[in-house]
Amino acid sequence: MRATKSQSGRAAPSSPEEFRDAFGRDRPGVDPGPVLRSVRGFSEWRGDMGWPMPVPDRTEISGYLDALSARLGAEYAASELAYIQLGAPVLWGVPVAGMIGQVLRQSRCTPKVAAQSIDERARSAISSLPDEWQGKLIAKLISEPGPHSEKWSANHVQSVAHALARWCRASAVLGREVRPSGSSFHVYATDLRADGVSDRSVSDYLSRIVSAFRVVADPGFRSAGCDHVIARHDGLAKVAGRPTKTGAQIVGASTIFDLGVELMDTAREKGPRGLHVARDFRNGLLLSFAAALPQRARALSHLSFGTTVMLLEKPYVHVVLPGRVLKMREAKKRFAGYDKVLCNSMLWSALDDYKRSVRPLFDEGPALFPSMIDMGAAITSAQLGRLVGDLTCKHLGVRVSIHRVRDNAATEASEEIQSGGYLAPALLGNKSAGTTRDSYDHAQGMRAAREHGARIAGLRSAPTTLRV
Repeated sequence: MRATKSQSGRAAPSSPEEFRDAFGRDRPGVDPGPVLRSVRGFSEWRGDMGWPMPVPDRTEISGYLDALSARLGAEYAASELAYIQLGAPVLWGVPVAGMIGQVLRQSRCTPKVAAQSIDERARSAISSLPDEWQGKLIAKLISEPGPHSEKWSANHVQSVAHALARWCRASAVLGREVRPSGSSFHVYATDLRADGVSDRSVSDYLSRIVSAFRVVADPGFRSAGCDHVIARHDGLAKVAGRPTKTGAQIVGASTIFDLGVELMDTAREKGPRGLHVARDFRNGLLLSFAAALPQRARALSHLSFGTTVMLLEKPYVHVVLPGRVLKMREAKKRFAGYDKVLCNSMLWSALDDYKRSVRPLFDEGPALFPSMIDMGAAITSAQLGRLVGDLTCKHLGVRVSIHRVRDNAATEASEEIQSGGYLAPALLGNKSAGTTRDSYDHAQGMRAAREHGARIAGLRSAPTTLRV
């Protein structure tokens, strides 16, 4: 007896006419003719033209794509399979449509050249320095032997190397000594400002040059003139404020959380049909997660199921981040990390839906925010930052960076949570003399994360199922 139901439990069309009617309801405004033609071509290849059509497996779909590619070309074959994917929800159910989407994506993605690690990028930056300086700066990398307390993070080594190399080039062009002085720093700072560099960045560049020079050339280097120039531009920066942070970017964390939920709701309504719907769900999850877990892009890009994100009993989400992905002194990273349990039923439901029905459309990997174009890879921190900015600009009318999301979360926590002004630094994971002792700060951070997540999730009711 031939099966008469799709994998979704709905009755499968028993004739082309029934398919046209069902497809019209499922995809109003889309011409069913090309879809039906492509489906018939697949049925002929299978040797089964009967209705209702048997549910295909992955091997059949991949075999048909390969056979069609060999005969008519990869582009034509992918187009034919895309039409079959359009009709798959009606013929066999949404899960089969998702499976076809995976096969299509695998056929379109080519192996990417592995990106350099941050350690490799730091060594590449060091290579532009004079030979006699390179070894001393390389020794500051955590991957090199030596006392851990004397190491710098690879990110910091890279930025210091870039700043020092830029200083060396400028000194050579202008015929100045490489050894910094107050007067040469003043001229260099003036040139940087003329090039549009902010006072904050000028101060950072000059500070890096001094610290690098102490490492590679003169450990005892001191210059009151250099310190004065750095302090002056630091003061100007504080007066001017951050050029990348404007009043228009003060968007409540709950607003960003809600936007993420709306994007996920829209994706739920469409069902896990293919990669573009999966992308929309992923983007919504990114916004909601960034609002509920206000961490930097570097930390968010390392989130993955099973290692850093675990679903406990609803509504609890356990998040564990190693110190190496957090912004802190290198000497502390081995012993510190982010370990919080978020109480957020909305986020729990979204993660559950995502893990079961949406995430597999990208690849078989665990990354919470997978790449659209590089199978098996996660979105990089830089790409993740641009994505959040693009999404908020498109839907809210103002570009809000991930770091600004952190600021907004702290602002909202200060206003809405009891003792929020005191808890805000702990919520963000900041450590400074202005906060409390580390042990007390950790306890308050747990409370802040839970209260913040519970409050913004409590503003909405939680959808828990995907349409299939």
